[in-house]
Amino acid sequence: MKSKYFVACALAIALAALTGCSSSQPENTPAEPEASNEGSASEALAVSPLPASIDLDHLEDCTVAVSFDQGDAFVDDTGAMQLHVKVYTYDLYDMVDISTLKAGDHITICRQDVKVSSLERTENGVVVINGGLENGGYELVTDDDTVFYADGFDDMKQYYELGEVTLPVSPDFEFVDSSDLEKGPRTYYPGDFLTDNAGIEYHFIPNNTTITIQNGYVVGMQRIFNP
Repeated sequence: MKSKYFVACALAIALAALTGCSSSQPENTPAEPEASNEGSASEALAVSPLPASIDLDHLEDCTVAVSFDQGDAFVDDTGAMQLHVKVYTYDLYDMVDISTLKAGDHITICRQDVKVSSLERTENGVVVINGGLENGGYELVTDDDTVFYADGFDDMKQYYELGEVTLPVSPDFEFVDSSDLEKGPRTYYPGDFLTDNAGIEYHFIPNNTTITIQNGYVVGMQRIFNP
């Protein structure tokens, strides 16, 4: 009788032990989360233009786009001719950066942060941002398949002002004006800017006018036809 009692007790203890082991495991263990395939591809990118090469404090040997008005060429107190101009540049973008640009990204254009709400690539390679020029957006184009730039109406580059400088004019300065297709190229010299009788038309804007600087002196100016 006792032996049956001891066997029953042993079985009960064994069952309790088994039950305790099974209950020690969580009943609803959550599954391991799967790795996302989106990664950084879904993250918004910020595209910046290539570094500008113009330093207003060191305009010694370069050619820059400028604008100026009548009276900005003058003779200072020492008798030296000076030219006061506004200096401009335009943004250039790396081909790889533009090829990966997508809606949701940001791009800096003319020092403005632009959120790309829509983007289209045309058959001609034009990158149309936010509906393009006709809708208040932007259009990026390339001339050499290495860099892009923002194009404006009438194929005018989107220049923006860097600042103003006053530069000495070389006695050997020459201004070649090719802005009038009917008249052809005409050449002017420093003194022509100091008189009203030279026949110079004052329409000097960054899309048609550049000056060439050597050793800190303005040695040349070119104005091209621009509708």
